[in-house]
Amino acid sequence: MKQKLKSELARQRILDAALREFSSKGYEGASLNAACAENGISKGIVYHHFKDKNELYLMCVQMCFDSLTDYLQAAMETFSGTPEERLRSYFGARLRFFAEHPLYLNLCADAAFQPPAELAEEIRIRREELDKLSLSVLTALLEENKLRSGFSISTISEDFRMYMDYFNIRFRDALH
Repeated sequence: MKQKLKSELARQRILDAALREFSSKGYEGASLNAACAENGISKGIVYHHFKDKNELYLMCVQMCFDSLTDYLQAAMETFSGTPEERLRSYFGARLRFFAEHPLYLNLCADAAFQPPAELAEEIRIRREELDKLSLSVLTALLEENKLRSGFSISTISEDFRMYMDYFNIRFRDALH
């Protein structure tokens, strides 16, 4: 049991260091050598827990999207009012999450707008639950209102997803 706990703590320490590295430098600029050196972690232990930089990055992205999704689901239980008020509450909750977790904001924005080409599909898969949650908020709003001719829930939903990505970038830039 002691070895298992030690291994879990080492893995978490690696993830924390990688999150800081990827958040501050993006995927392309991030260096496992730098993350290891700055945090007193041997590269050997990194490769014991993770296959490569891609796997480590995807794990950080997964943690980001899962944390945001969990946070929003919990917040949504308190939302009330009109669809517009619930949507405003949803955006407010996103803002609070990223204000509380600025490293996730950078990672989320980079994964959405500048994903490494070879990881784009994996990133899309990892954000599916977040996208479903966001879509449920928007769909509830749209179902309670009449849409103008030529608009559909699916086209508005895709635009909404792009807006959410843009929103994250703007919020990130405003914090810096």
